[in-house]
Amino acid sequence: MIAALINHLWQSTLFCAGAWLITLMLRANGAALRHSIWLVASLKFLVPFSLLFSIGAFIGLPAARIADGEPLPLGDALQGASVLVAPTVTLRATDSNLISVTLAVLLAIWLIGALLLCVRWFIGWRATDSIVRAARPAPGASQEAHVTDADIEPAVARVFHPVVLLPAALLGRLSQPQMGAVLAHEREHIARRDNLKAGLHRLVETLFWFHPVVWWIGRQMLEERERACDEAVLGNGHDRADYAGGILEVCRHCRTRMPVSASATSGDLTRRVRYILGSGEPAALGAAKALSLIVASIAIATAPLIAGAVQDAAHRQELLAVNTRALGTAEVSIGPAASSRDFRRQLIADANGVEIRNSSMRDLLALAYDVEPWDIHGGDWLDSPRYDVRAIARTPVSEPDDLDPYALRGLITRLLVSRFEVEIHLNQRCQSPCGRYAMTASNTPL
Repeated sequence: MIAALINHLWQSTLFCAGAWLITLMLRANGAALRHSIWLVASLKFLVPFSLLFSIGAFIGLPAARIADGEPLPLGDALQGASVLVAPTVTLRATDSNLISVTLAVLLAIWLIGALLLCVRWFIGWRATDSIVRAARPAPGASQEAHVTDADIEPAVARVFHPVVLLPAALLGRLSQPQMGAVLAHEREHIARRDNLKAGLHRLVETLFWFHPVVWWIGRQMLEERERACDEAVLGNGHDRADYAGGILEVCRHCRTRMPVSASATSGDLTRRVRYILGSGEPAALGAAKALSLIVASIAIATAPLIAGAVQDAAHRQELLAVNTRALGTAEVSIGPAASSRDFRRQLIADANGVEIRNSSMRDLLALAYDVEPWDIHGGDWLDSPRYDVRAIARTPVSEPDDLDPYALRGLITRLLVSRFEVEIHLNQRCQSPCGRYAMTASNTPL
């Protein structure tokens, strides 16, 4: 468990470093895009690459089959790739009691930190909710604007059905243009669903409170969030001087900041005021940067899926080779099927070997040569009588629950020749070993 957590943390940290480099490349562009990139970096902590890796393994790739005991070239390629895509953390063997105590202590420390943060967020939510309940609609303003007697700065409260809270003491101190700009800033928070995004990152902070990168991401998200709203307010035509003056008046007369809401004076106020008064408009993203972002996003999302699929194919290829060798030297016995009424074939594998129950000659041939049973032609004797086959392996069968029936190919072909002396033709070509009696197994009827 510790190894998996360490893997997840360094992968998420590396992902965060990549997000930081991308935001540096986009520093001349809009802050809304950079905020989205930081949000993705935050949510990465909730989605380990191992999960995407497992999904890719579940989807899988077709494993290369073995011919005459030798792996196909694709199998060699997959086996070589597995070293690159499946790094592991090697841990030295230690006393199990020491490991248990260490895990218990670390879990207790994490739980205490997470509970403290939960209590902190809950207290802030209760305080905000009580203010919202006591607020009243603002006269002459939009429906979402509410006036409160609490000594707070203008803020957006609630994640769902958000409202803008305006302190009553501030209403007479701001000019109409200043109030309009401040309200426009808060409405941008609602339009961008910033409280929801902040709540998602708050979940990440609660789960990974011990990781300083998580808190650094939070600060970057806060700065870019406020910059994005400032850009939107100025882009809608509000006067820069009125907007900056309104923010300064809020700082002068409002002392309390809402604990869990997007407020008017969040972020670095000095940098914000300098930007509002002196900076130009952000540059357009451009086709080249947009294409690069799309390609990078696709690569990041699909790389773990592809790695998982390749790793799984390599594992199945290796497992097929191991079990083919183990069953190639197995002791085989065959006899009449114990159940003559059930026409379903059963393949039962365990570490000691394989048992094929109630199998017809057609089933054995299809199993041996990986063809569909209805593509095998030769007569009614292919379906009756039925047999039980038992193979006792001299070496253990690896992962018998996931046994690939193709591992039985060599065993069954030798059984067919030694017991029934049949000759197998696949697409008009005799397969080794050949017997005295001829039959055909092909993908197209001959």
